[in-house]
Amino acid sequence: MDTERVDLSPLDPAGDRLRYERWVRRILEAAQPELTRRARAAGPLALVAAWARPTLAAAAVIAALALGVLSAVDRGPTPMDSVVDALGVPAPAAEWLEAGREPTAADLVLAMERR
Repeated sequence: MDTERVDLSPLDPAGDRLRYERWVRRILEAAQPELTRRARAAGPLALVAAWARPTLAAAAVIAALALGVLSAVDRGPTPMDSVVDALGVPAPAAEWLEAGREPTAADLVLAMERR
């Protein structure tokens, strides 16, 4: 292994200020076309804005189709009707449930007679 240190002083920018400034100038001149192209290119906000009209048009078409399907679908029974039918609740009790009231004593007697 080499124990001698490598001399990096020629790479020190403070050593030869004029040479360092020429390097910087040459790099900037070489990069100028790319920097100009990037400055003219549209940013991310412009890219999103370009998609705004097609996205809104697609959303309007989807909404129109959804409204058409919803208006064409038969409503069918209400959720309460389907639960009452699925549980096999007797007719008098179904009437109480649909009316949203508690049964009276006469309703209970009538329900027991119909059994």
